Amino acid sequence: MKNYIPLVLAVLLGLAAVLAVSRVIGTRTKAAEDMSTVVAAQRDIKEGDTLREDMLTQKSVPLTARPADAIVWSKRALLEGQKSKRAVRSGDYILLSDIGLSRGMGSLVGEGEWAVTLNVGNAGIGRIVQPGDEVAVIATFTSEMAVHVADQGVAGQKVTKEVTLVLFPRVRVLESGGSGRGEAGGEVILSLPPQQAQVMIAAQRKAQLTLALRHPGDGAAINRLDTGMVDDGTFQQLLNGVKTINMPAAPGAGEAAK
Repeated sequence: MKNYIPLVLAVLLGLAAVLAVSRVIGTRTKAAEDMSTVVAAQRDIKEGDTLREDMLTQKSVPLTARPADAIVWSKRALLEGQKSKRAVRSGDYILLSDIGLSRGMGSLVGEGEWAVTLNVGNAGIGRIVQPGDEVAVIATFTSEMAVHVADQGVAGQKVTKEVTLVLFPRVRVLESGGSGRGEAGGEVILSLPPQQAQVMIAAQRKAQLTLALRHPGDGAAINRLDTGMVDDGTFQQLLNGVKTINMPAAPGAGEAAK
């Protein structure tokens, strides 16, 4: 009988080790899984109730387990003023199928403004902006400028140079392609006055546009002329007064000589 005791202990220790490893692997897998924040009911909602902000709450779920018609938290404004088509218990998801959309996204556009789509690619600020954020739109493009010559008989020459300047200093974000989905940016929808909306559309064909995220309500630098322009002359000025560094013959040689 005594001969079986070490064997039983070895089997038990082996099972314990397997369970411990499985738990560690499961914990790491869960931690690495992308999460999504969706809209849920803050309290019991009756059929026919008009939804208000105080009826809604956030619910974090794994992206793979999120219902197809769940509403991401960043789009909760679409629910306000809508009527619930069914009773929803506290803590349950509020789905697109639960509401009758009596108003669309157009109600979120500011009065006297138009919504414009801006392609921001899959990197940078476009990946993290949320509806309601304020951004500056910065343009980099090639400009053709005339060069005046003293000789009146010689035709003026034109040179091209690359410049970077603020196109629009403060613009409100209506929607973001990556909002609450765990996805990379892609596109954002901005709200602009009609003339600026036209410029934004044309600028996407002429320039490389980049977003800069602003602090909400910040009143600094709202006139684009205040921010100036960056061109080759800007970088030439950076060299003024800066001495050239002489590289040592071998790495670390400069420190060894001291």
